[in-house]
Amino acid sequence: MNKYPIYLVLLFGAIRLEAQVTYQSVADRFQLYFNRQQSDSIFNMYSSDVKEKLPLEKNRTVMEGLHIQFGDLKALDVIQQDTGYANYKATFKDQTLTLVLALSKEGLIEGLRFIPYTSPQTPLQKMESKSNIVLKTDAGNIYGSLKVPEGNNKMPVLLIIAGSGPTDRNGNQVSGLTTNTYKMIADSMLKRGIATLRYDKRGIGESAGGMKSEKELVFENYINDAAGFIRMLKSDKRFSKVIVLGHSEGSLIGMVAARTAQADAFISIAGAGDRIDRVIEEQLRSQSPEMAAKATVLFDSLNKGYSVEPEADLLYLFRPSVQPYLQSWLKYNPRKEISMLQIPVLIIQGTTDIQVAIQDAQMLKSACPSAKLVLINQMNHVLKQSGFGKQENMSTYNNPELPVKTELINAVDAFVRTVK
Repeated sequence: MNKYPIYLVLLFGAIRLEAQVTYQSVADRFQLYFNRQQSDSIFNMYSSDVKEKLPLEKNRTVMEGLHIQFGDLKALDVIQQDTGYANYKATFKDQTLTLVLALSKEGLIEGLRFIPYTSPQTPLQKMESKSNIVLKTDAGNIYGSLKVPEGNNKMPVLLIIAGSGPTDRNGNQVSGLTTNTYKMIADSMLKRGIATLRYDKRGIGESAGGMKSEKELVFENYINDAAGFIRMLKSDKRFSKVIVLGHSEGSLIGMVAARTAQADAFISIAGAGDRIDRVIEEQLRSQSPEMAAKATVLFDSLNKGYSVEPEADLLYLFRPSVQPYLQSWLKYNPRKEISMLQIPVLIIQGTTDIQVAIQDAQMLKSACPSAKLVLINQMNHVLKQSGFGKQENMSTYNNPELPVKTELINAVDAFVRTVK
């Protein structure tokens, strides 16, 4: 099976459309050339129409003027992606603007302009903004929604940990992902007498203050956030047991947090079974052995604690601001982490997941023989009904009305009730 490449969406989301990946790689190259003051290289990225409207000498003048006025372009963070354009928060040394970028079908720039920056409205703000629980950290507060069934009896509580990228407590992102997956799980558990806590990842939604910039983020930040919530729930007398549920990247985060904060049980849903560099190298190898070889060298350097200077074709993956996160992520092997758990473990995997394969779930099971493995037929990576067809599968990533698989809810419910 050809898995949809995780490396292409690293830190930008659990899934992205192919067009969005193209936009990000073009934006990363623009940033590289701009900071190197290589205006001619930027000119070569233009479509013929743009080259006609902005000739080589005029482009040099414009780019030089931008650099003199605003300084280096420190970061380009995606704000919104639509069919014909993408908006980025462009953080210069001396100014923050919005970059509006439009590409041709060939991936050439056919529209490029800077406008004043205003904070976007996120899916969280549109759909659910009320928080009733907060975790205070050194970097800032992490906000979440705690749903507790009515009644005075003690009950189990699930901590739901989101997958990769700028994902909010509902399972949505500003661009490219609108599923309501985590909200649906929480609502279903509430009806079955099980409490849930889900939260906005640091830097996202109401937890925006928890991360100042991408370059300051490391994998341990996510682990510590989850562990902090586990301890908070364990100290709440309303709850009889705390079960951690980690989805996708949240699976690895949850494994480590569940052990360090002494949760009562752990559920992995669509979690990778290998270390991130090996996953990425395998995916690259199926597309370009040459790029895979380059990535191996870069990962080896990162693993030894060195920073790297990637070529333009791998800049989106190894951009300087994300290298600290990659270095910290490389320390953790899912099979090693799950093997150290001394609590009940449930591993759930969908059969039509185009991001994580059944083999990943089997690797986790082999590393933790006592775990229960549940395969759910025709469940994809966002935990919804789908076949293997790419178009059908991808359409579920932006269908917030499509329910999560009932078999998933039943499996989680049954497992929680077995935890002593």
